[in-house]
Amino acid sequence: MRGGLRKALFVTLLVTAGGFLTALFPALFGLADLTEGIGVWALASLVGLAAGLAGLWVMMTLLDGHFDQLVRLHGAVLGAGVRGGTLPDSWNARGGKPDELQRLAGAIAAMLARDRADDRRVDARLSAILGAIGEPILVVTQTGLISLMNAKAAALLGADRLHLGGSLYAILDRTPLIDASGESRAAGAPVERTLTGVAGDTYPARVVPLDEPDGLLIVFLSDVPGHAAGIVEHDMALHDTPPDIAPHPDLPLTELPALSLDCETTGLNVATDRVVSAAGIVMHGPRLYRHLAYDRLVNPGVPIPPASTAIHGITDDMVASAPPVAEVLAELAELLRGRVVIGHNIAFDLAVLRAEAARHGVAWSDPPALCTALLFSFLYPRHRDLNMEAVAAMCGAEIEGRHTAFGDCLVTAEIFAGMLPLLAEQGVTTLADAQRVLAQPSVMRARQHEAGWHAPADGKAGER
Repeated sequence: MRGGLRKALFVTLLVTAGGFLTALFPALFGLADLTEGIGVWALASLVGLAAGLAGLWVMMTLLDGHFDQLVRLHGAVLGAGVRGGTLPDSWNARGGKPDELQRLAGAIAAMLARDRADDRRVDARLSAILGAIGEPILVVTQTGLISLMNAKAAALLGADRLHLGGSLYAILDRTPLIDASGESRAAGAPVERTLTGVAGDTYPARVVPLDEPDGLLIVFLSDVPGHAAGIVEHDMALHDTPPDIAPHPDLPLTELPALSLDCETTGLNVATDRVVSAAGIVMHGPRLYRHLAYDRLVNPGVPIPPASTAIHGITDDMVASAPPVAEVLAELAELLRGRVVIGHNIAFDLAVLRAEAARHGVAWSDPPALCTALLFSFLYPRHRDLNMEAVAAMCGAEIEGRHTAFGDCLVTAEIFAGMLPLLAEQGVTTLADAQRVLAQPSVMRARQHEAGWHAPADGKAGER
């Protein structure tokens, strides 16, 4: 018989059955008479009964743990899209013979790896074809992010300045490029223009409008002698943007425009402590848009206590030249516009931001929010440990960069993505459903209220 759980259940079943048979045998054959005291047969019956009950308890524990592991694997598979199609390392068998779930996880991981390998083969072939083009070429998004470049473009514009995801406007003057883009789209055909570098250098180029992906192809007409056509680097996901959907009560959670948000602070007192770092990642349901991420250090205007630095690693020197919180609050307010904020114990982060807004006279209104800690407690009311590590482990999420604002954003996004189908199984499918769940009385919510984390009824702060 293969499989650790099956073996354990088989042995436990034998012990349970043997225990109950031992308990019943003396009674069935009249061998135990308790009126004469506890004799050998009566003692055997009691021992058998105890063994049977213990066996039942062990069986229930094994099955309960097995189903908990299935839930974790379920969450890990659903969160694989957040991690780029991989399962957390915790599902890799480490020494010894893998059990049933590890073999299942291994099969899923192998299937995901095959899909990634197929994508890489297609990418490699396209890169080889595009790399054979003799001219320097770039593809940029509508916002100017570089999504594709070949070796000749790097040689022409400077390999130290040109990189995927970087802004072309840091290298080329924005105005001539935008004008050429407008003309080419109006004409429905490529146009040739001389583009100007930020340092005054010039580059004759052909600008080609692209509909899919939405952006521009720029073919530089300058010769780059001595440089053979090289490998093409690209990231077409930079062209992806979330759909323009306004959150409303009946909106499915799988279509929710959201921002996974986290702040690091000088301490845990929401009334007096300050923000030292803030990060957010734009989401649409379970999908992440990493190129739309926000990550800022913040100058708190006060010394950072060593005890806090020991947790998040942010020092006074690191934030000395960082922007003040008033500037960051304005950026966050714009980023949150039309989105639901998601966070682990998000009430703490919002309370700190609310207090900072009031302290600096900045208008602030709390956005609609979903707390992954409270959602997890709804799904698993028996689990008392609701810190991010425990929730991530149960949901099959991978912890990376813990106690950094950006790292915690990624973990929270992965947790939320893995929760969506589990919430749907409990009938929680819309924003209104989730908000109803979060409004239910609970010990954790009561403690948050006592700590002053939750906003007043109007949710506003900072207006003087």
